[in-house]
Amino acid sequence: MKFKNIELTDREWMEPLLRASGYQGCDYTFGNLYIWKDLYRHEAAQAGGMLCIRSRKPGTGEYTYLFPAGDGSLQEAVRFMAADARSLGVPFLLRGFTAAEADRLTEAFADTFVIESVRAEWDYLYRVEDLTLLAGKKYHGKRNHIARFEESGDWYFEPLGDGNMEACRKMCRTWYREHAAGGNMTALADRGVVDNALTYFDRLGFTGGVLCQCGQVVGFTVGEPLNQDTYVVHIEKAFAEIQGAYPVINREYVKSMMQGYTYVNREEDDGVAGLRKAKESYHPVMLEKFTARQVLV
Repeated sequence: MKFKNIELTDREWMEPLLRASGYQGCDYTFGNLYIWKDLYRHEAAQAGGMLCIRSRKPGTGEYTYLFPAGDGSLQEAVRFMAADARSLGVPFLLRGFTAAEADRLTEAFADTFVIESVRAEWDYLYRVEDLTLLAGKKYHGKRNHIARFEESGDWYFEPLGDGNMEACRKMCRTWYREHAAGGNMTALADRGVVDNALTYFDRLGFTGGVLCQCGQVVGFTVGEPLNQDTYVVHIEKAFAEIQGAYPVINREYVKSMMQGYTYVNREEDDGVAGLRKAKESYHPVMLEKFTARQVLV
């Protein structure tokens, strides 16, 4: 099977392979791959009974390949992707895998790859219990921000759905206009991703939540189960000038959708300093991820 653009109908064969892997990394849901497919030009193929994903980095156009997913032949899948890279005349760069997969790769291919940890791609994992209770001194600041928000006395959180989808789109347009006016071009990069998430929300099996204050949407969030013990948050938008909006929508989404799970995966920081600071403020359990570059053919 050659690499092809990802379509909604591919969920039928891709999702079982993603689930069979049980990976903890944020890339390993069909929903994630689909909503980012336009920005990263994700393409899918199957080899050795495993899912293979080929992508291109925005800006550089560099080809990368996601560590194969499924319970088939790792060797066959990796060789298929390596051959594809050779046919394109580009280096074979395998990404998105944890220490356990690094060991599997080394065992299967000996000294064929140079494996490196990439901090910008580490995932931020949090315990559901911690984000639900926000207990202890380390969350004192979060509780203060939430208290300021709650003092408004006129707020509520509700599930995201058809009834409030358009209000979320309107809020999002305002959010992007404000960031564009402020010159924050980094924040604008995911606009198409958010649009995909809202447009295909039901068909991708997403859940979400909407935060309202004084009758207006001030934030919304979108996610889905990643595996049996981890939920992944794909989208979270709120007006930063409204004190407490971000910590409240974070807490309420966890309380309403993630009880029964152990971890929340809030994805990567992509090396963005402000995003890293915000994610670290919730005291994560980091999921280290690696890349591997082929050095022998």
